Amino acid sequence: MKTLFASGAALIASFALGAPALANCFAIPGEAGAQPTVIEGFSVQEATARPGPLQLPPLPEGTGAILCDRDSVVPARNDFKVLLTGLPLMIRAGTADDPTVLSMGIEEGNYSISIMMGSIDDAERSAIISAVEGFDDGIDEMERWMEENPQ
Repeated sequence: MKTLFASGAALIASFALGAPALANCFAIPGEAGAQPTVIEGFSVQEATARPGPLQLPPLPEGTGAILCDRDSVVPARNDFKVLLTGLPLMIRAGTADDPTVLSMGIEEGNYSISIMMGSIDDAERSAIISAVEGFDDGIDEMERWMEENPQ
């Protein structure tokens, strides 16, 4: 829970960095008082589209989550790859005046989803559920790829 509270404070601070329109992803610190860092040149959607596990770029020490700005808070097909790194993924959509932020993680082997800011409608809720239900199929596909392409 400590990470979520610190991440929430950092999330608010990230608006001062020009988000959501000017940056794609941020490293959100796990400790209160630290500022989020723009992850230059990194897109979760591009990186997770590559076969195999996600290769994160170097992140600041103490990073507690990844925050990405998108058009919608509905998770993308391969967002599970971020969760498998052990970091929560936060997806922010909307405007600085009216943001919605979805937070995803894995707790005790189960996906944990929450809305940290804003609200979602029934269509978004259904799309989020559908996307998360597809994560296990994506994991199976990635594991098959890893068996066929040992490193």
